[in-house]
Amino acid sequence: MGKLKEWTMKKITILLMIILLLNSCQIGDEQQTVTIENKYSVSIPSFLAKTSELNDDASLQYQHAWKEFYIIILDESKTDMQKVLDDNNLTETYSNDIKGYSDLSLNGFEKGISSSQKFEIIDTLVNNMPARLLTITGRVEGIDAFYSLAFIQGKERYYQIMAWTLSSKEYEYKDKMNRMMYSLKEL
Repeated sequence: MGKLKEWTMKKITILLMIILLLNSCQIGDEQQTVTIENKYSVSIPSFLAKTSELNDDASLQYQHAWKEFYIIILDESKTDMQKVLDDNNLTETYSNDIKGYSDLSLNGFEKGISSSQKFEIIDTLVNNMPARLLTITGRVEGIDAFYSLAFIQGKERYYQIMAWTLSSKEYEYKDKMNRMMYSLKEL
């Protein structure tokens, strides 16, 4: 009977050690750095996989559909931004700087969201580049979603990072989204 009890205790101890090890590993915190055409790099969770189905204009698109976690990055030249402003008589409404770029982009984005709640825009720096960050919650095509957005002004380009998930998963992914926003580096 003593050997059976000792054997059972060893199994329980090993099981507890495995559980503690798995909990301490924080599965899903590994990062991968993605470089796009010698323009920029960004660090994203390694569980995300490349896709081409999220946005035709995005230079970067990654997702994990089962986890409902997505990211895209749009990059546009400052020259193209000026052309859009000139061609559409928007030069009096929007300036060709980080504020004008983010305001123009946000106005278009918010038209597709119903019942939206936009949080305060944070003016900051991302790797020494002027940036504006914010989060938005709202309903898109009947789904409650949480968005984390960053608008970054590089030397010759603007970058728009958009990460999103279900509203119910906001607190699960908010820190990962924030890390992605601050990881963009212009090359």
